[in-house]
Amino acid sequence: MNIVGLLLTLLRISLESTASASYCDGREDGTQCFGALGGTVVIQLMNNTPEILKYQWKNKTLVILRGNGYDFSQYSLENRFFFFPSNGTVRINNLSITDCGKYTLDIFDSKGRNTESRALQLIVQ
Repeated sequence: MNIVGLLLTLLRISLESTASASYCDGREDGTQCFGALGGTVVIQLMNNTPEILKYQWKNKTLVILRGNGYDFSQYSLENRFFFFPSNGTVRINNLSITDCGKYTLDIFDSKGRNTESRALQLIVQ
């Protein structure tokens, strides 16, 4: 039953117009991303998601996304954050001022050691 709900949600998202969405390439450390209040931002977090052993994406201390390749857990905030492992992007709908801040992607090796850390700053105007 949960899978059907997830598929319907993903279908709804894919059918929504992305014309008003801002795009941000967050694959480099220190990137600044901008989005309009109430709008949508699509953030490119990584390439080759299936090849990455373990990863997590967080804002301050809240882990929003944790995964291993295509197998991931998403801690969706108010059903507005969506991760697409097929292309390594995160979509945040209905941006609010509380979404502003520093987000960090941590990538781990097979022994759980942090091998890479990239931060981006999300600014909602």
